[in-house]
This record gives sequence, structure tokens and C-alpha cells, in this order.
Amino acid sequence: MANNAYIEIKDIQKFYPHKDGKLFHKAGERKYVKAVDGVSLSMQRGEILGVIGESGCGKSTLGRILVRLEDPTSGDVFIDGVSTKEILQKDTKTFRRQVQIIFQNPFDTFTPRDTIQKILLRPLKHHNIGKDTVERLKICKEALEAGGLRPAEDILSRYPHELSGGQLQRISIIRSMFLNPGFIIADEPVSMLDVSVRAEIINMLIDLARNKNAAVVFISHDIALTRYISDNIAVMYLGRIVEYGSADEVIKNPQHPYTRALISNCASVDPFEEHEEISIEGEPPTPINPGPGCYFAPRCYMATEECFKCYPNRVSCGGSHYAVCDKIKVNGAENS
Repeated sequence: MANNAYIEIKDIQKFYPHKDGKLFHKAGERKYVKAVDGVSLSMQRGEILGVIGESGCGKSTLGRILVRLEDPTSGDVFIDGVSTKEILQKDTKTFRRQVQIIFQNPFDTFTPRDTIQKILLRPLKHHNIGKDTVERLKICKEALEAGGLRPAEDILSRYPHELSGGQLQRISIIRSMFLNPGFIIADEPVSMLDVSVRAEIINMLIDLARNKNAAVVFISHDIALTRYISDNIAVMYLGRIVEYGSADEVIKNPQHPYTRALISNCASVDPFEEHEEISIEGEPPTPINPGPGCYFAPRCYMATEECFKCYPNRVSCGGSHYAVCDKIKVNGAENS
């Protein structure tokens, strides 16, 4: 963990009891789905952390835990050294002003029976932002205009189904910005949008981090996009972080076999760059009581017999860059 980190994610685990149809289980017999399995990360203000991995790797579950829509089985998240659980228990409003989430599907974000005006006024009134309705409406109009939603009067009078996905996602971000949050989780925020509007949404998120000094977790399966927006990248596989480092280091110099395979199958930002695709055989193993060896071993092109016996150590690849694999050979690297 970095010293004086703004956000500290400490050994987060989220296990769900496996529904096998039995009403009763013997001691030690119960099985669990390990959705998130010991994630530890730290972030500074103004930092964008990209979290990438295949569907089902635990990215979205981690995001929901960070915003306390779900409680972790164990571990905790700290903001400026204070537990988010403690903040939430003391004052729900304070927590919601500090931590916001932007969901994947903007059409599921808003109540369909409410106008955009009602949707935007609600959090302002709830958090006592603006002295009266007139001032709050002014705040809404100015924010919509600044977000490229014009004319604001027309947008405010509409219902969610009368707007496009890109417009709704911008409104979702604008609504979050009203509260001036310090920590934002963006869970696949552009995956359902047209390519033509993705850049606008991404630029709004970058503005939140750079100009509002917020820490942003950007969850995505789009590696090229994650590289563009992120300062650092964490690669997840079956609930665990298998590689972490600066965006350029992870993308240009991937060390974990899984990261290498992911990136080799990703369209390069450079159209003239030549690279060999690495195929990953089979599907990810079940997250029900995985182990005892490396979770990626059954699909890994570098796996040996030892990989199936115990979970690998973390290997330093220089600076903040590390990967969790005993087969990595990095100059000067040591297992930690």
C-alpha cells in the first residue's frame, strides 16, 4: 500500500454460498463462489485506475463493494484513512456525497416516470445544494449546457426514454458531479453506447479526475480504451489481481501470461504494430472453491506441474509494476 493513499482497498473478499439444493451441510462441506478473492489496491486523488479482465472475473462485484451496494465478506475500503463502513454507518448522506457509481446501462439508471428535471433536482434538494428550487434549476441548466446538452430547457422537460443512451449517460455523470464526490466507480460506462459518443463520456470522466481531483475506478473489458483513460491498470482473473502497474507498463510490457494473452488479442492503438496472438484454451474454471494452485494454470500456455500445487507469489517487475506468477523472469526481479 502506498503511503498517504487517498483510497485504500485492503484484502477485499466477497464469497457467496453456493446453492446446491441442500438444506443442511456438514461442517466444512459448504461451498462458496469466490467472486472477489483478496483484492488490495491503493489510489491517489486525481488518479484513474483501470480494472480489466474477462466477463465473470469479479470486476463489477468489486465495483459494487467499493460503493457499498454490497458488503464484503472480509476486508475493508478506506477513504483518507477512514473505513467506508464507518462513514456509511455514521452518516449515509456524507458517504453518498463522497462515493458515486456510474452504471453500464443508462436506461436502467433513472426512474422512467420522472422528467430529467425531477431526476436532477432530487439529489440537489436531498443534499441541500442551492437555497431554493429556482437556484437549483439554474444549477441544472448550467450543468446541462456545460455537458453539451442543449437547449437545457428542452432536456429538462423530457423523460428518460425520449433521450439517447449517450445523453442519459452524460446526465448520469452530471448528477454525480453535483455532489462533488472524491471517489467514483464507472462500471463499463460506455460499453452500451455508440462509438461516436464514447469519447464525450470518457472526456467527462477524465475531467472529473483531473479538474475535480477525484479518484476514478474505470471498469472495462476494452483494453485500448482503458489504456487511453487510465493512469494505472489492474488485471483481474477469477476474483484476484494478477498484474498491476502503470497503464503503459502493463500494456507495453505485460508479464503475466493471462495479461499477455488478453493484450495479444486486443486491437492495437497503433495500426502498424505487429504482434502474435496468444490463444487461451477453454473457459475460466469455476469460482467455486478454486485452487489450490494458480487459478489460471488450467488455461496457461506456460503452466508446469508446480503451478497446480500452490498459488504463485507476487513478482516485482520494477517500480509499482508487479505480476502474480512464479514463471516470470524479470531482470532484477524478486518474488515477494
